[in-house]
Amino acid sequence: MSLLGLDQSDRLAKRFASLASAYIEMPAGAQTPAAKIPLENLFRLLQMFRYNAFSDEPRSGVLEMTPLRDHAEQLALETEWHKHIGAALEAAFGDVFHDTSKDDAVGEVQSALTWLVTNTNEPSESVRNRAKAFFERFATSLA
Repeated sequence: MSLLGLDQSDRLAKRFASLASAYIEMPAGAQTPAAKIPLENLFRLLQMFRYNAFSDEPRSGVLEMTPLRDHAEQLALETEWHKHIGAALEAAFGDVFHDTSKDDAVGEVQSALTWLVTNTNEPSESVRNRAKAFFERFATSLA
């Protein structure tokens, strides 16, 4: 069996979180076209987490027209791609933001991501520090 077919979501999320943490330390690195990919994907993950909008339906395009039972083996590997990521996000937010509401905490981390991508509206040092701590905790939770 090829390893290319297996879900790599946890590894990608861990890598993206590590990159975001590094970019907070050196924001100039976030201005490269390659840096936008992990930052935008983290932003999307945070949106899915905020609204509990993770999806277990991996089929797309013409695959949507085939019955699910035909893809049972593939679905068994892919349907819970978000379980570890969601748990890691929950742990990281709990550890870093303690008594802050989920919406406020996600908004704060997203504001740091937006700053990195746009290089405008630099957040305060405390917001940057919390975002960095969040990304570090998120990455270690995905080990």
